[in-house]
Amino acid sequence: MYALCDGNNFFVSCERVFDSSLEGKPVIVLSNNDGCAIARSNEAKTLGIKMGANYFEIENLVKKHNVQVFSTNYVLYADMSIRMKGLLSRFCPDVEDYSIDEAFLDFTGFDKIDLRKHCLEMARTVKQGIGIPVSIGVAPTKTLAKIANKFAKKRGCLTMMRWPHIFWGGLYKSSKPSFHKTKTCL
Repeated sequence: MYALCDGNNFFVSCERVFDSSLEGKPVIVLSNNDGCAIARSNEAKTLGIKMGANYFEIENLVKKHNVQVFSTNYVLYADMSIRMKGLLSRFCPDVEDYSIDEAFLDFTGFDKIDLRKHCLEMARTVKQGIGIPVSIGVAPTKTLAKIANKFAKKRGCLTMMRWPHIFWGGLYKSSKPSFHKTKTCL
């Protein structure tokens, strides 16, 4: 089984670690030249601010709703990424960087442990250790773990996917996926 662990709204979450007054408020982080929104809090998403939205097009919305706006701080984000992945390595020796805020974990050989409990503890440890909330998707392949992670972001912090599959002549045949979801990590 594989897991994909993804830091939720990662750049915004990093900013919130160092300024707790941002919790519950709409926050966006802008690209290098402050041209477009590249990270949004859930509150900013609720306002309709889209990923990649040009700042000049959302400026009135930002002012109207007192959206907190940050320029990127890649030094901070890289440091928090290293810390997050260091915490993940406590739970699995095989951690593969996927992006600044995502990592795959290979749980091959973890047959005798309860992966659901293991991953929930991993999410709690990351949140308590560095203050970053994470979503985790678990599935038999990396691709399915990525899909399971998308469900976890929408439905709760952890989604475990069991999807029997057969390859016939290069065509992918499968039964309907089944999910085990957990609404909250903490």
